[in-house]
Amino acid sequence: MEDMHIHLKAGVTNIEIMRKYVEKCKELNINRVLFLDHGNRISERHTPVLNNVETITQFFENIKKIRKEYTHIEINAGIESDFSYNEEFKIKELKIFEEFPFDYIIGSVHGMAKNDYKEYLQANIDMINTYPINILGHLKLRKEFEEYKETIEEIVRIATQKNIKFDVNTSERSRWNLKQLEYMLGLFKKYGTNYTIGSDAHCIEEIGYHIKEEYTKIDKILNNAKRDIEYTIVSRGTERYGSQGYMGITKIKDNKRFFLLSKHYDKYIDTYKDSFEISSEYTIENIAISRFELMSALTLKPILNIIKDSILIIGFGNLGFASLLYLLENGYKNINILVRETKMYQVNVVEKLNALYNANILLVTEYSNHYSTYIEATGSSKVIHNIMGNIENGSNIILMGMPQEKTYLIDPLDISRKSLKIIGGHELNGHTMEERTKVFIELLESNKNKVLDEFVSIYNAQENTREKILKEKNNFIEVIKYDI
Repeated sequence: MEDMHIHLKAGVTNIEIMRKYVEKCKELNINRVLFLDHGNRISERHTPVLNNVETITQFFENIKKIRKEYTHIEINAGIESDFSYNEEFKIKELKIFEEFPFDYIIGSVHGMAKNDYKEYLQANIDMINTYPINILGHLKLRKEFEEYKETIEEIVRIATQKNIKFDVNTSERSRWNLKQLEYMLGLFKKYGTNYTIGSDAHCIEEIGYHIKEEYTKIDKILNNAKRDIEYTIVSRGTERYGSQGYMGITKIKDNKRFFLLSKHYDKYIDTYKDSFEISSEYTIENIAISRFELMSALTLKPILNIIKDSILIIGFGNLGFASLLYLLENGYKNINILVRETKMYQVNVVEKLNALYNANILLVTEYSNHYSTYIEATGSSKVIHNIMGNIENGSNIILMGMPQEKTYLIDPLDISRKSLKIIGGHELNGHTMEERTKVFIELLESNKNKVLDEFVSIYNAQENTREKILKEKNNFIEVIKYDI
C-alpha cells in the first residue's frame, strides 16, 4: 500500500519528526511513500517550504539517513509545485527542479478552483505543457463534471503522452466521488495512464487517510463488482449537517444486510464503521422509518417515565414526526404540534394517525395552552427562547434540534426559578454503538409487520415515480415521512 502525497512541514528539516512520520507509515502498513512539501507559493497567505537551498539540502540529507534506517519502506523525496502564469515565479520554480534530484514533482493548480472552472482546467493543460512534472496533483472535479468531459479527457490524454501520472487524492478537499472515480479510471484504462494514491496529509494524523477505502473502491470498479448498496436513503432536515442525510442499505448477503453511512452515488462499501448489521427479514421501508425513529427513541426512551400525556411538539419535520410516532407507539394520546401554518398534507397525516392510534393529535399555530413537556424539533434558538417565555413551572424541555444559528437563548436563572428539566438528544450523539444497535433492532422489530408505505415515500409516491427515480439516481430514495 502506498501514500504518495505526504506533507512534512517542519519534518522537512527536523529528522525526528520525519522518523515519526515513517513510524506512522510503518504502523499503517504503508510500504511506499512520497515525502514532500510545497515549493514557492502563488498565494501570500500560504507559506513556502522547499524554496531555498539550505532547506532543500537539509531535506535531502535527512531523506538519505532515513532511507538507511528504514530499508523495508520505499521512501521518495518530492516537491509540490504551484503553477503560475507569472514568468518570474515560473523561472524561480524551474531553477529548484534543475538543481535538486527530486524523485517526483507534483504539479498542482491552486487558488483557481472556485473561479471559472474552464480557466482552472486550462491552467492544468498549460502546466502539463510547461512544467517538468511527474504527477498531476489533485485534479478537482465539479459535481457537474460531465459538462467538461471533453477538456478533462484532453488533460488525461496530454498528461499520458508526457508520462505524467495522476494523483488519486483521498483527502476530503479533493477526493473524487464514486461516479467521478469510475469516469477517471475509465479514461486511465483508455489511454494507459498511470496514477498514484495519496492522502495529501498535512499532519501526521492524516497519513493514510481513506487510502484503504480507495483501494477497495478501485478494486471493485476495475473488477466490475456487483453493487453492494441496494438503496441510498436521504432525508430532508438537519441530518444534512452531520452525515449529509445519506444512509446506505446493502444488498442481502448470507441472510443479512448492513445499514451504514453512504454518499449519494455510492455503490460499494469501503468501510463498515458505525454500521448496523440487520437481518434480511426487514424491508427497505422498515429500515428507512426506523432510521428516523432512532433519533427520537434514543432520547425519549430513557425519560418516558417523566413525560406526562400533555405534550407540545414544535416543528413537524423529520425530527418532529419521528418524536410523534415514538410517543404514539408508547401509548401517548394527547399531543399538540406547533406549526407556522397548517397545510393540507399535515392535516391528512394527523387524521390518519388519530384513527390508527385512537389519539387526540392537534395542529396548532400558537402557544395557546400549557404543557408538561415541550419537544423542540426545529433547530431554532428563537423557538427555544419562545418556549422559555411560555413554559409552566416544573415542565420538561426536550431539545431534539440543534440551533443552526449557533446561538443559545436559554437563561440559567429561568431554569432555576421555574424548576425546569432540559434534556438534549440531537441526532445520534452521546450514545454508544451498543445502545444505538439495541434500540435500532427494537424499532425494526416493532415495525416489521406494519404497512409503512404511508410513512415512507419517494417524491410523494406518484405513479411510476419510484421506478423513474431509481433509474435516474442510482437507487436513491428521498424519504419524506408525511408527504402521503
